[in-house]
Amino acid sequence: MDIKQIKNIFRVGLVSSVNGANCSARVTFPDKDDVDGKDLVSCELPIITIGSNGTLGYWVPEVDTQVLCVFLPNPSRNGLKDGFILGAFYSESNPPEETNPNVRCLKVPDGSYIRFDGKGNIEIHATNNLILTGERIDLN
Repeated sequence: MDIKQIKNIFRVGLVSSVNGANCSARVTFPDKDDVDGKDLVSCELPIITIGSNGTLGYWVPEVDTQVLCVFLPNPSRNGLKDGFILGAFYSESNPPEETNPNVRCLKVPDGSYIRFDGKGNIEIHATNNLILTGERIDLN
């Protein structure tokens, strides 16, 4: 494997389109041009998640989210085909809203969130309806 192939294994780009049904997305690499002088765009890449068998996880980044991708070595050099989106990350221009390493929080674009404060408290905020389903639900 030559140095050019190694340099292209990890890439940072921006999500340009998503396929929710396949949990995949295409990524644009503004720092690379294709043959027409336009930004280089990947094939549809699977998004790494926390589970896809018994334990299921689902996350599809929004368009324009900055993501880290990994590509398998491509000796034929015929495009960005075989790879994965490893995930999104914070940056100086897009810092995290939380700063406490004990907090776990999931916020979605509509403003809804679930926040675990690291002290045993859980806050759930829904911008619309909150639906709890279970054989028995105890509130105290």
